[in-house]
Amino acid sequence: MSDLIARGRLLRQQGRHSDAEACLRQAIAAEPDDALAFTELAQCLLEQDGRRTEALGAIDRAISLEPGYSHLHALRSQILSRLDRDREALDAADAAIAMDPDQGWYFAVKAGALAGLERYAEAEATCRQALALDADDDLAANLLAHLLRIQGKTAESRLAADRLLADEPESPYAHFNAGWTALQGGDHRRAESHFREALRLDAGFEPARDGLLESFRARSPLYRAYLWWNFQMQRFSTRAQWAILIGFVLAVNFGRRLLELLHPLAGTALITVYACLVLWSWLAPGLGNLLIAADSQARHALRTSERRLGFVAGGGFILGLLLVVVSLMLDFLPGLLIGGALALGAVPARLFIGNESPRGRVLFGCILAFVYLVGLGTAIGEAFRGESAELSGRTDQSITAAVIAVAACTWLGSVPALVRERPR
Repeated sequence: MSDLIARGRLLRQQGRHSDAEACLRQAIAAEPDDALAFTELAQCLLEQDGRRTEALGAIDRAISLEPGYSHLHALRSQILSRLDRDREALDAADAAIAMDPDQGWYFAVKAGALAGLERYAEAEATCRQALALDADDDLAANLLAHLLRIQGKTAESRLAADRLLADEPESPYAHFNAGWTALQGGDHRRAESHFREALRLDAGFEPARDGLLESFRARSPLYRAYLWWNFQMQRFSTRAQWAILIGFVLAVNFGRRLLELLHPLAGTALITVYACLVLWSWLAPGLGNLLIAADSQARHALRTSERRLGFVAGGGFILGLLLVVVSLMLDFLPGLLIGGALALGAVPARLFIGNESPRGRVLFGCILAFVYLVGLGTAIGEAFRGESAELSGRTDQSITAAVIAVAACTWLGSVPALVRERPR
């Protein structure tokens, strides 16, 4: 190994990625056909946000120079998984295993690709293969705890998390897994303690910060109910989740018709309950952030976008409901329309603020602006119409369009391409 490659590796391990990259590129300039230099460069680029595609190019160059080196194919699998190209990642992991079936890390990498494809049972079995080959493989051990939790195997997940903590009490990943296991078990105080410890050990560990926020939100019983629903749904693949949601809609529609035979209002009551459940699933994060923002200590964990989400989505919903209630008491139609727009707008606001997808931000931002404009425009229009017990035809059409747009958000918000940016 050249001195430049050795220095580049040391700088990377110290977190000095720009300096490490400079050294490695100097090594490549001196020896353009050095596969090890390209391998180290790929690892260095992988650890930097937004440079995974470059990392893939570097590891592909290394493989072209040393196609029979199994480790390179395993690293390529890991990079592809980070790019959400899990099918290709699985093929690369299988290629590495075919070359050297005795390396536990290769099976751990394959398990990661299987988990990305939502083949959780296969991923669990592959993790166990990895640990059978190397009982000290941290990646396999942490991934196994995660997979057990996702599949709802609570007791096994708790044992796996406890084992991780016993083996590595100073590992932020062990505390991270223990935190989520506790949160899924309903113990938000214990979860908070573990996430705090993970952040103490690694202040830049963003997943632990996200977990800490979830434990703060879980102080609310209603938010814990929302989390419980999410934990139940995560056990299924995306396709199965869509099937469950569509089946739920069909069941509610059938139940409404059946109940209307018993009493005209019974069907309406069922639809109202269903609408409240659907809205709550989209409003919970915003309201949860509002509760955190009201806590003098917990509020410091919020990012600017998360704080904005709490005020616009959570605060807007509460303010809208208050306006609706007061306007009904005073029989003030413009206030009712503005309040309704604020409450309905909380759904697209939840999907607009902090959205990683550029297309999603544009789409949900336009819907949010439309809902607010409908509320303001119809309120002004009805105010100038004077005393009237009924809405004008134009107002009625505008409100219907706004409600349909918000209802569409509850489905469009489940499309991954509209809520998160494609990894780069």
